[in-house]
Amino acid sequence: MRNVPFYPLLVAILVGLGGYLGCDPSSITPPLNPAGNTASSQIQQSASVPKRSADTIIVGSFNMQRLGKSKMEQPSIMSALAQIIQQYDVIAIQEINDKSGAAINQLMQYVNQNGGRYALAISEPVGRSAAYLEQYAYIYDTSRIEGGQRHCYLVTDPTDQLHREPYVGRFQTRTSNPFTFSLVNIHTDPDEIKTELDVLATVLTNVRAFEYQQAQIDDVMLLGDLNAAPGKLLGLERIQGTVSVINIPTNTRRDKVYDNIILDRGLTSEFTGRAGTIDLQTVFGIGEEQALKISDHMPIWAEFYMQRSNSAALSASQPTGLIR
Repeated sequence: MRNVPFYPLLVAILVGLGGYLGCDPSSITPPLNPAGNTASSQIQQSASVPKRSADTIIVGSFNMQRLGKSKMEQPSIMSALAQIIQQYDVIAIQEINDKSGAAINQLMQYVNQNGGRYALAISEPVGRSAAYLEQYAYIYDTSRIEGGQRHCYLVTDPTDQLHREPYVGRFQTRTSNPFTFSLVNIHTDPDEIKTELDVLATVLTNVRAFEYQQAQIDDVMLLGDLNAAPGKLLGLERIQGTVSVINIPTNTRRDKVYDNIILDRGLTSEFTGRAGTIDLQTVFGIGEEQALKISDHMPIWAEFYMQRSNSAALSASQPTGLIR
């Protein structure tokens, strides 16, 4: 594993939040799970998403493949993207390519046109070249989930170890005993995954530490387009207790696993054990060529219980009032 110092990346996370540079990283000890289950084969995989219920939420990720002017001008594609989003409580988005913001704003209008209450949190443009930048986003159902722009931050990367810095968001369910969780949204560079996946292992560890110190959140998941399949996730698979929950093809051509959700099954005991994709061809009754016009990636999802699990492994009292 590449030797990435603990403190610089932690400081980068703190800079992204705008302060707290005086904390001592050696004093941050998130709860550990020595008996974590790493067998993704024990997760029920499906190419269709279950309906949301009063007891569960659907969280996931979707690389929309250059969401911008071209797709904005095709109502059928925008409608399809909106229908996908409406299956989720929280969805992390990658590859927004529109400096004007018009495409994502128009998409939100499609999502909410029939009375939906979805909201958007979006990152600053990220990337190494001004000629090609991307934005991340979270879209979430405010009738069931609390969150918002002020609860999200980019992990800044002063030594340029990642092509695109991850975007972190904090959310909780609207229940009397809320499930509170943080997401790390990432789109790796396919030409640099041998480096980036090891760096992301350090980022995930440090975000966990920071989120636990600041808000006593131990449910931290990394999700997005990793450009690598389970078994080839390098440092991410060497974090004790972690599991990649998707083990079926996630590209529209149905032959590669690029996208995933990384979590610790011991810490995130709210995970129901069900995860998978939304197969674009099956859901919309279209062929591969038409599906590729929507995206070359399929959306991925995982299901969680809405209420916080009594077995959640916090070593301190449960936090309250995290999101206001």
